[in-house]
Amino acid sequence: MSKRKAEDTSTEMASGAEKISIKTNFTIGLTEPLKEYQKLIETQVQVDEIVDDEIIKNNFEGIAAAARDVIWQLLFAGSDGDGGVTSESQQKASELLEEYKGDATFYDPWEYNDWITKLRDEVLKKELLDFWRDTIVKKQLGPCWSRDCDLFDGDDTPPLEFYAHGGCTAPFAASLKVRAANNEIRASDASDAESSREPLDGEERSAERSADDEAAFTGVFDAVITREQPLSEYRDLMTRFVLTDVIVPDEIQQASVKKIAKAAQDVIWQILFEGAPSQEDQDKAADLLQEYKTDSGFYGPWEYNEWIFKLRDEVLAKELLDFWREKIVKLELGPCWSRDSDFFENDDDVPLEFYNKAGCKAPFNPPADT
Repeated sequence: MSKRKAEDTSTEMASGAEKISIKTNFTIGLTEPLKEYQKLIETQVQVDEIVDDEIIKNNFEGIAAAARDVIWQLLFAGSDGDGGVTSESQQKASELLEEYKGDATFYDPWEYNDWITKLRDEVLKKELLDFWRDTIVKKQLGPCWSRDCDLFDGDDTPPLEFYAHGGCTAPFAASLKVRAANNEIRASDASDAESSREPLDGEERSAERSADDEAAFTGVFDAVITREQPLSEYRDLMTRFVLTDVIVPDEIQQASVKKIAKAAQDVIWQILFEGAPSQEDQDKAADLLQEYKTDSGFYGPWEYNEWIFKLRDEVLAKELLDFWREKIVKLELGPCWSRDSDFFENDDDVPLEFYNKAGCKAPFNPPADT
């Protein structure tokens, strides 16, 4: 999403522009809202002449307010204002919203950030789920932050929670995993290379890292986790193909996370249910399950939350009661909720019922108002 600036405006357009001043009566129609919005921005904000900042600020605020009004009408009153929301009106709203956010990142992200949450709530209330998924989430039209706006610091809070509605997750969530592990790995690699007595070994390690970076970027790799060392192999896969400094498209990284998660699910199932699991087997499965749940809380808990019920039911069906009591219940390995994941709000349901099996109760106290 581009950050359009006044200096990018063409000289040809500006040469014919009238001297602008503060205006208060900006209007945008329902027929061609994007075209009218762009014309207003070009003639009243993005001009080549020297204009007082207060005038530019005021004019953008007025145009932005008009854009917000017409987006609201298109989505909730229909293109003709008769309450009939059509695919055409949603398309118009989508195009204008994307353009408005692009300008807001440069001129005034705070008003946009306040309003877009109200728009989200109304979109979900009206059950416009296609617009929610395909426009707001997919095009990342939630609140502005440091990733798309220079007016925010790099350590600001990413708007993960904004997108965690309607069965969705933030499309950039997979690329936000803390990079400390990578820094530690790189430092370790550098130390190893420096202390290596055989340069060829260092070259081989470098080639391996390059191959891993390519696999992380394309998502083409085999996610193999065996019964022997499941936790270390899971961590190795996450380190090589997810926790990477290579810039990877979000959809590729999300697919890689899901691929590794599926491998973790499969090996946990094998360890517990293919044969009689020893205590060592159960410890291995629990260690991996705990790590997998932690990562799910960050990358997206939905698949974990669905699968863990199946695991619970099979554990109880096979009467692995020690694993149930000492691992799943005691370690709180049931569904993720607001205490485990920022994808949930504090007033979301608490998974008390999940643990109420085989004489057990949830190992945590419910909130006072639950």
